[in-house]
Amino acid sequence: MSHPALFSARSHRRFGAWLASVPWLVATVLATPAGTAPDIRITPGDVPNKGILYVNREADGRSGHGNQALTECTNGDILSFYPNTDSEVMAGHSTTGWTEYRRSNDGGRTWSAPTVLDYSKAMLLSKELNSAVVEEAVTASNGTVIAFIGRYITAEWWRTTPVYLTSRDNGKTWSAPRPVDPAAGIAHLGRAHGVCVHQGTIYVLFDSGTHNSKKDGTGHKLYVSTDNGESFQLRSALPFGELAWYGTMNVIQGKRLIAYVYNNADERNIEYATSDDLGRTWSAVKTTLVAKALRNPQLSSEINGTYFLHGRSGHQGPDACNLVLYRSTDGVHWDEGVFLNKGPNNDSDSYSTNEVLGKYSPGGPQRLLIQASVAYDGKRRVNLHHWFVESTARARP
Repeated sequence: MSHPALFSARSHRRFGAWLASVPWLVATVLATPAGTAPDIRITPGDVPNKGILYVNREADGRSGHGNQALTECTNGDILSFYPNTDSEVMAGHSTTGWTEYRRSNDGGRTWSAPTVLDYSKAMLLSKELNSAVVEEAVTASNGTVIAFIGRYITAEWWRTTPVYLTSRDNGKTWSAPRPVDPAAGIAHLGRAHGVCVHQGTIYVLFDSGTHNSKKDGTGHKLYVSTDNGESFQLRSALPFGELAWYGTMNVIQGKRLIAYVYNNADERNIEYATSDDLGRTWSAVKTTLVAKALRNPQLSSEINGTYFLHGRSGHQGPDACNLVLYRSTDGVHWDEGVFLNKGPNNDSDSYSTNEVLGKYSPGGPQRLLIQASVAYDGKRRVNLHHWFVESTARARP
C-alpha cells in the first residue's frame, strides 16, 4: 500500500488544510488490483463507513430518498440539490416533498444554509402535482446552470413529462419552468438520468414512460442543447430494451459517449452502449462485469486518467443495497469495487450522485464528490452523506 502526499499542487492547499484540521477524516489509499485503475484516496477513510453527514433528516423527522443532483458552477461554487420529503408517506420512500439546495464556495468544506427551490415548493402547495423535484443539474459552457425537474403526479413515483429551470447567476435566481420537448408525451419522455457537457453541447439521457420500465418501446432517449440550455432537441433513441431503466451517461476516452442502464435480470453484468458520432448513432448493447452488482449507476467524468462508477450494490443477494464504488482507466472495464457504506441488514438505501470538482481551476479536475442516501431507521428513511474521492494516477504540477 502506497502513501504519496494527498495534496501536492498549490490548488489543493485549502482542502489539505481542512483535512489537517479534522484528523478523523483520514484518507485511505486503496491498493490497485492488477490491470485496473491507479490508486485512489477516499475521505473519510477506512471504508465502509457512513461518510460525512451532510443533511440530517433524522433530526427533523423527515426523509430524502432519491432525486439528488450536484453541479460545479464556473465560479467554482458547488450546488447540491436534494429532496425534503415526508417520512410517513411510503415510510420516507416517496416523492412527496420539495427540493432544497445548498452552496459551497470552498470545495465542499463548508455549506450554506438550505434554500428552498421556489418552483418545487409551489407545485407541492398548489396540489397541481404531487411534487416537482430536481433530478439532474449541469452547468453549460457559458455558465448557465440548468436544473431538470421531474414532475410527479403520485407519491408512488408515477410522473408526467419533465421541465427545466435555468439560472444565469450561479443558482441565486431561477427562470420559469420550460418543457424539454413541448411535443412529447410521457410515453416518449420520462425521467432525466444523466447529463454532461462536451465541446459546448449539453447531452441529457432520459428514459420514457410513467414509472420504472413501462416504456413506449424505444427505450432511453438522448436530447441535446447547442445553445446553452435555451432549447433541447431529440437526437436519438438508444438501443436498450423495455426492461432497461435507471441510467447514466458521460464522455470517455476524450470523445466517445457511453450510456449505462440497469436491468434487474442481471445486476452484475451491466448493459451499455457507445456513440462515436456525438449521439447520432449507437453501438449494439453490450455488457460489462461489475463484481459487487450495481443498481442506479452513476458515472463520473475522467479525473487523472480514472473514471468512477458508483451506486447501489444491486437489489438482491447478501450484499445488496450498499453503496459501492468502482474505478476504471477506460470507462468500460471495472475493478472489483469497494463498499463506501455497508448497512448491517442490507438497509443502506444508497441512491447517489456525483460531481467532479476543480474543473474551472488552473490545475483542472482534482477530486470527486459523491453524495448518497443512508438509512437512519434501518429501513427507508434517510439522511444524506458525502465522500470525497481522488485519483493519484498522475502527479499535478
